[in-house]
Amino acid sequence: MMPTVRLVRLLALVAILVLAGCTANAGGTPSPTSSTSDFTIVVSPSEEPAAIRMAIPGSRYCFLVRVDDATGSPQPVTIDATASKAEVVDISPAELVPGVVGEVCVVADPTTAETTGSVTITGSRDGVTKTVDRSLPVFPLDGDRAADAQPYFDRWVAWLAAEHPELGITADQDWEPVFVSTLLIVSHYSYWSEDWEITVAWHVMVAPDDWSEVHLRRRGVDLTPSLAFRIESVSGNTEPVEVDPPAEVVR
Repeated sequence: MMPTVRLVRLLALVAILVLAGCTANAGGTPSPTSSTSDFTIVVSPSEEPAAIRMAIPGSRYCFLVRVDDATGSPQPVTIDATASKAEVVDISPAELVPGVVGEVCVVADPTTAETTGSVTITGSRDGVTKTVDRSLPVFPLDGDRAADAQPYFDRWVAWLAAEHPELGITADQDWEPVFVSTLLIVSHYSYWSEDWEITVAWHVMVAPDDWSEVHLRRRGVDLTPSLAFRIESVSGNTEPVEVDPPAEVVR
C-alpha cells in the first residue's frame, strides 16, 4: 500500500507544478506579436519652447520623426499625419524603420492674421497606434530675409567645401531655401539638399558682435543638428571655429 500512496502523491505534485507553469506563462511572458508593438515615436522640434517654431503661409514646414523600439524589432512603423489650418504635403518615408529619421511636412493655409494650427502625427504597427500632437504657430510675414540669408549661406558653403570636403557639401548641389523663425534679433534661414539640412544664423549687429553660425543636420540620420561652426565677426573676417550644435532644430 505504501508505494501506491507515494505514487499518488508524486502524480499530484507533478500536476500542481505543470498547472503553475502554465499560469505563469499565460500572465508573464509576452508573445512575439505583442512585443513588436513596444515602440514610441519621437517628434522634433518639441512643443516647448514655442519660440523655435514658426510657419508662414505657403512655406514648407517639416517635423522630424524617429521610431524608438525597446524590443530591437526591425519592423517598420507606418507613419501618418493630419493637420488643421495646414495641408500635409509629404511623409517620407511612410514606412519608418526604427532608428531612421523621417520627415512630416506641411504647408500652412493662407492667412492675413496670426493664428495657430495643429499637426497630429501617428505611428502604427501590429494594431497599436502611438500619437504625438504639435501646435503650429502661423505668422503672415513678408520681407526679404531670403535675400539677406543668401550671402551667409554662400560664404558658409564655400568654406565647408574647402575645409570639410568629407561632408560632400558643394555650391552646385540643388539647395531648397526654407523659411526659419527668428529668435530675438538673431535671424535664421535653412537650405535643404538631398542629404543635408543647413541652417545659417546671423546676429544683426555691428562688429565685433556681428557673428554668424551654420548648423548641419544629416537628413535621415540626425534628429537635431550634429555639427555647428561660428564666425565671431563677419565684418572682421574672423576664422570659423567649431561650436556645440543647438539642442533642437529651429523651425
